[in-house]
Formats: sequence, structure tokens, C-alpha cells
Amino acid sequence: MVKLSKKVALLALTVGIFAINATAQESETPADKIKIKAALSISPGFLTENTKTVQLHGYVGFRPKQGRIELRGDGFYYLNAFGDRPRFTINHQVYAGAFYRFSDAQFQPYVGFQPGIAYSQSSEYGRLDEATNTISYKKSINPVGSVAGGLDFFGEKVFFMFIETRYIFGKHKSDSYPIFLDEWRFSFGLGFHF
Repeated sequence: MVKLSKKVALLALTVGIFAINATAQESETPADKIKIKAALSISPGFLTENTKTVQLHGYVGFRPKQGRIELRGDGFYYLNAFGDRPRFTINHQVYAGAFYRFSDAQFQPYVGFQPGIAYSQSSEYGRLDEATNTISYKKSINPVGSVAGGLDFFGEKVFFMFIETRYIFGKHKSDSYPIFLDEWRFSFGLGFHF
């Protein structure tokens, strides 16, 4: 029993030495690593006419070995809207674009632009179906764009915190009156990077 515990202790010591060595080598050359990060958060949005929205926001970012350009894909899953004029029953959005990072330090401010698409359904304007005498609301896919800016704080080796704001612009076009998809959104939370 004593020999077995000595072998386990020796094995743990050896693994620990290799882990410390790998960490030291990793910290010597952080610019040589490809950086991948992902985050998930709740994102409140603000429309006109005293209306607010809530989305689930997730993204995956890829930063090449050198340079300050990050390629990133974002997705918003529409949860609900409330206020004086909730315009949509569905408003899911997907974006892909590039961000420029102003620093490689612990605090990293950034700005970027992302074109995308919105899968939306109006809750305001529909068409009368004369056969059933009901109003139908058509779902449609529409182009959108987004300008975003934010700040990442890398405090740990695996986790980071972020805060971000973005302006979304586009129009929901279907077989009824077009409706603006314009909205300010805010996201904040915790993400992972490796």
C-alpha cells in the first residue's frame, strides 16, 4: 500500500512538472497561438415607442496568430418584447463579420461591422386571407447589418468578461407594410477563450 501511494505521488509530481513547463512555454509565446473565444449572454434591446426586447446572444470568434483583426459569428435568438409597440413575434438574427482590437493587453477595446440575415415575423401588419377570413402574418428572411463596439477583460487563462453595444439596421419585408428592424442592443457576460 505504501509503495502504491509513493508511485501515485511520484506520478503526480511528474505530471505537475510537465504542466508547469508547458504553462511557462505557453506564456512565453502568446502571440504565436491562434485565439478562439466563445460567449453566451442575455441581450436587452431598445426599439422606438418605449419598446424593449430580450434575446439570447451567443458568438464564436477566431483571431489569427498575428494581427488585431478578429473574425466573428454572432447569433441572436429572440425571446420576447414588451412595451408600447412590440413589433415582432419572431426576430432571430445571424451575423458574420470582422472586429478590430485596439490592444493586446488585459483590457481590449474593439469595434466592428457585421452583415447578417434576420428571420422575422411581424405582429402588427398582416394580410387578410379571404378564404378563412383571418389575418395571416408571413415569416420572411431579410438582410440586416450591425455596427458594434465593446470591451473584453481577460483576467484568467480560460475566462473573460465582456460588455458590448451594437446598432442593428434593416427592414422586415414581406407581403405587407415594411417594418424597420432598427434596434440598440447591449450584451454583457462571461466567455471562454483558448
